[in-house]
Amino acid sequence: MEVKSLVRNKKGMGLGDLYPVILTIALVAILLAVVLFVLSEFGEAMPLRTVNVANESITAWVEGVNQTVTGAATCGFGTVTTASVVVYNTTGAYLIGAGNYTAYSDGNIINASDTDSMYAWQVSYPYTWRGEACDATENVTEDFTDFIPWIGVILLIVAAAIVLGIVIRSFAGGRRV
Repeated sequence: MEVKSLVRNKKGMGLGDLYPVILTIALVAILLAVVLFVLSEFGEAMPLRTVNVANESITAWVEGVNQTVTGAATCGFGTVTTASVVVYNTTGAYLIGAGNYTAYSDGNIINASDTDSMYAWQVSYPYTWRGEACDATENVTEDFTDFIPWIGVILLIVAAAIVLGIVIRSFAGGRRV
């Protein structure tokens, strides 16, 4: 019986329709926040694993500019230090001294003073990460975060529908539309 009355009511949305819409959106937002929190905690609970990278090529060295190693994009990346990094110049095939660069725990390596900085470098380094499960939860969290701006668009469309319904009702007066 309720469905028939909704089909017959062609007047549009009214202020009375606002409460269920806002309540539904609020519940979905709370659910998304809980899911994001759980996924974040799950990813951080993964045990650390050690990975050894040998001869990763890094090109286009510019003095004082950060170069980021590939492993830095993994979940739980850490423990890279200048002492643990070994850098070779691929053209001259010689070891570049640790005084010529600085390696940071976030995966950035800065070329400080190597005279052959125009050549590609090969970097070998160990790092820790939390595994594929952590990477997967991080990807899902990023996808949810990318969706958040769409909530504003959905709210705008709902608000426009309600305002349009009120305008239509006010012009229609007591007449059936």
